[in-house]
Amino acid sequence: MAADQPERMSNDSISWAAITALAVAVIGAELTSPLHVAMVSLANLAFACAALGSAALFYRHVRVNDRFSACCIGLAQALVFSALGAVLSYLLARDGGPLWDPTLHRWDRALGLDWLAYARFVDRHAWLVAAYGFAYGTLIPQTIVVIVALGFSGRLDRLRMFILAAILSGTTAILLSPLFPAVGNFTFLALKPSGFAHVWQSADLADVRDFLAVRNGSLASLDLRKMQGIIVFPSYHGALAATTLWAFWTSGLKWLRWGGGLVALLTIAATPVNGGHYFVDVIAGVAIAGASIAAARRLVFARLPLEAITALPFRRSRAAFAR
Repeated sequence: MAADQPERMSNDSISWAAITALAVAVIGAELTSPLHVAMVSLANLAFACAALGSAALFYRHVRVNDRFSACCIGLAQALVFSALGAVLSYLLARDGGPLWDPTLHRWDRALGLDWLAYARFVDRHAWLVAAYGFAYGTLIPQTIVVIVALGFSGRLDRLRMFILAAILSGTTAILLSPLFPAVGNFTFLALKPSGFAHVWQSADLADVRDFLAVRNGSLASLDLRKMQGIIVFPSYHGALAATTLWAFWTSGLKWLRWGGGLVALLTIAATPVNGGHYFVDVIAGVAIAGASIAAARRLVFARLPLEAITALPFRRSRAAFAR
């Protein structure tokens, strides 16, 4: 870097601003059309965030350890965003129009992609079913591994990019979802568990039941402990897996690149089967992830007034790993 060129410093302010905007959207939707949220279900979230926030402050101001502080901040942001995003996805699903399943199915076929043939191929290979099930079910642990590995290895710019990209892609998927409401392949094709030896949608279609219940008004209360991923198009599972794959691959840690990269790839491949998604859902999710990553690589270096007035530890690091 040239001597007369100012060094870029990353920070968490854009991520916090995005989370704040999401909270405002949730409050606005609740004020417009209230849906009861079981407050007792917030207890674990509140406790975890309080513990992580306290640890971040301690390791920012008392026993200074930028890496541990950044890990705590990243985990807290992931928790808060996940909770707010889940609630907002349910609130927005109430206003969806006609189901898009026929159109999404037609788009798949126009691309020459046969979902049922793919699902039956996977079903014939028990080892592939097991690998897909493991990968699909460990997406959240994958994100935790990314946060901890990048944080403790000092790759704080990359960590902040990953968190912000996950938030941006998730927010995009949530805001687009009410425009393309759908129930997914298992329900649309009227499939039964008896038609498969191994394959069936995760949570036994609980996500579809919740989606239909919130649309017809029979879901009286939201409980964070029981909420499902009800978005079909675009697939946030696909978007987050693609973002995680990028973080694994560009981490600079050989063990994380190959091991984590393989699991993330399997997650993307498993999403149509284990989540009942159309192929176009996953393609759209991956595309959103790519755009979000590109935006996050720039936005983590933006400075907002929020950074100067908040008490949260927006510790900035050198951009040595940003390239």
